[in-house]
Amino acid sequence: MSEKNKRYTDPDLEKFFRENREMIDRLFKEEKERMEKLFKEEKESFKNAFDEQRARAEEFAEKKKAKAKETAQEAFNAFTDPEVQRHFMAMGMEFMMAMNALMRAMPFPDTFKDMADKAEEARKKASDAARSGKPTAEKVEIRSAPKKPASPKTNTAKTKTQDKDGS
Repeated sequence: MSEKNKRYTDPDLEKFFRENREMIDRLFKEEKERMEKLFKEEKESFKNAFDEQRARAEEFAEKKKAKAKETAQEAFNAFTDPEVQRHFMAMGMEFMMAMNALMRAMPFPDTFKDMADKAEEARKKASDAARSGKPTAEKVEIRSAPKKPASPKTNTAKTKTQDKDGS
């Protein structure tokens, strides 16, 4: 059987559609217009809701941005507070004194100890200048140490075993 033979046809229904074609066309047209109007209204409603949510999100982001700036400014103010800076300076000076004492206590050559003496003098000058409120600037010349010639790499394992054997 073909598809055409499977189709149900009702002669009365066909007659009704033929006789009332204009009315059916008008009803379909009206329904189409209602659907288009409804779609347009829903689209506008969705757009308004979307715009409202976007505005809320932008407002929220602006508030968070302002809060972040405020927090960053508060943190910056805390670090730049004169009382905090005084403690940081004292901490730095204490660290310098500790390093100086460590260098003197360690078995370093005299050149390191001379360097520690110069660092101590500089620390004392800076401390005195900070107390007096008159900063002093002194040009310090920094020279790099002379480079040693590269020594050839030797196999230390052979050297140790040779020393044990005596050869």
